[in-house]
Amino acid sequence: MPAYELSLLFRNLPKQDLAAALKRVGTLLLDHGVVLHNLQNLGTKDLPYRIRKEETYYHKGSYFTYKFTGSPTIFAEIKEVCNRDTDILKHGFVDVYKEDPKNCTLEEELLPPALRPSVKKLLEQSKKHKGVSKPIYKHLKTWNYFDIYM
Repeated sequence: MPAYELSLLFRNLPKQDLAAALKRVGTLLLDHGVVLHNLQNLGTKDLPYRIRKEETYYHKGSYFTYKFTGSPTIFAEIKEVCNRDTDILKHGFVDVYKEDPKNCTLEEELLPPALRPSVKKLLEQSKKHKGVSKPIYKHLKTWNYFDIYM
């Protein structure tokens, strides 16, 4: 199953209400059959712009992320519940891709750029495509001031 991240922005709440809101979202995710990996608190910060919800403007918010593994079919239901929740100002899902670790050694990284295999490969690719592009406007004539006005 693919890994996802749910980013949430809560309005500025007291600790007890914030804990209750986080518990609501966590149980919602667990009820839909996901496996929670991590809950991360990114802090309470000033918002980059004011956000309006339920006829009220908010200038501060608490940022949280849930990392989980689950099916992408649950997104619509969770979005609907998050839209109805008055404590959540914004929410969004992000795919978390785990790339394969690349095998590189310290000796390769300490070489000068011209001797690194990755740089050599890039230089070879640039040489292949050097003469491929053609000017688009060959047929245009350069006009002189005297040709137009005299």
